[in-house]
Amino acid sequence: TAQGLSINAVPFLQRPPALDGTLAGDVGFDPVGFSNYIDIRWLREAELKHGRVCMLGVTGLIAQEFVNLPMFQNGKTPV
Repeated sequence: TAQGLSINAVPFLQRPPALDGTLAGDVGFDPVGFSNYIDIRWLREAELKHGRVCMLGVTGLIAQEFVNLPMFQNGKTPV
């Protein structure tokens, strides 16, 4: 296992015990220590969920530039 080893990005920090390298992309980087208190699988799912919500939000911002309702014109207040 990788317990007790330091992290390459921050050599003075110790690798948390929950981050043992079994998950894909797990390099042991958790400087705040969330994995000590919260299940790492739940944290992974939450990160995926938030990323997908952000992608939808950006799509909405871009769509507003190109989609206009028929009675509205850019720069004019409807009466």
